[in-house]
Amino acid sequence: MKKKRLIITDPLEDATLLGITSALKAYKLAWLINQTTPLQLAKVADLHFEVTGHTAKCTARFLFETEHCSYRLIKNRSTEDEEKSVSYLIPHLKYIDFFFAVRDFTQNFNADAFCSTLKTTKKIVYMAHLGLEIYEDRAHLFFH
Repeated sequence: MKKKRLIITDPLEDATLLGITSALKAYKLAWLINQTTPLQLAKVADLHFEVTGHTAKCTARFLFETEHCSYRLIKNRSTEDEEKSVSYLIPHLKYIDFFFAVRDFTQNFNADAFCSTLKTTKKIVYMAHLGLEIYEDRAHLFFH
């Protein structure tokens, strides 16, 4: 019998990942990004997943795609558990409220300029570029 191998590619290996700390609700942050940048983020279906040993979770997410780029805003907290206990997508980054992932195959996205533009609004407390090594098992996180 011939053996088969499953090859898994990392959907984030070529992405830029930003962390955002803000008291804004997800839809208000998406609106703010739409007002201050040329992006037009739109609400898409919530992300549902199950982590081994944990219950199914979902989180609010917003998406803007072009032919060569995709921009995703993801809430770090589970929306199902807000009333009970807070559950995070990446538990050791509790201080990050949202993740902004950019896959830009044209290499035109300037993360520093994007951060500077949003920080001028005074609605964002903290915004920083995050390395992908922050989360070793991130395959379930982004962003089917």
